[in-house]
Amino acid sequence: MSAALIWFITGLIFLGIDLALPHLVLMFFGIGAFAASLGDFFGLSLQAELLVFIVVSLFSLVILRRKLAAIFGGASVSKTGLEAVNHPLCGRLGRVSKKLGPEEIGEIEVDGSFWRAKASESIAMGTQVRVRAVSKDDALLLEVERVFSES
Repeated sequence: MSAALIWFITGLIFLGIDLALPHLVLMFFGIGAFAASLGDFFGLSLQAELLVFIVVSLFSLVILRRKLAAIFGGASVSKTGLEAVNHPLCGRLGRVSKKLGPEEIGEIEVDGSFWRAKASESIAMGTQVRVRAVSKDDALLLEVERVFSES
């Protein structure tokens, strides 16, 4: 069995294990193994292949991990502690169907669907609100704010 094939199979094993585990680390060693496989294909020595494996693995880990973790891990947390505005309801208008407030989880209606919600102030039933974000502790709890009419 050639070294290129061994590196390639090693890369597949790393990727397979990374799919089974939520750490998103072994994938980068798989990328390094694929690069070492290419190095063997182009005639590099074993020492050079190991160097390629280490450098490419660490470089891809440092450069790509944070970006890919944000993509595959869901929305990141903003400075306010609310989930980033990637939720489909963010920015949408709705009406309060059960009174809500900072310590009181209520309910809002958006396009015929009812959602649990909270606000930084008390908001009475029937008031128009805008969805700001999703709570960082509960993905089904919306953070809303009162919409003031411009009349």
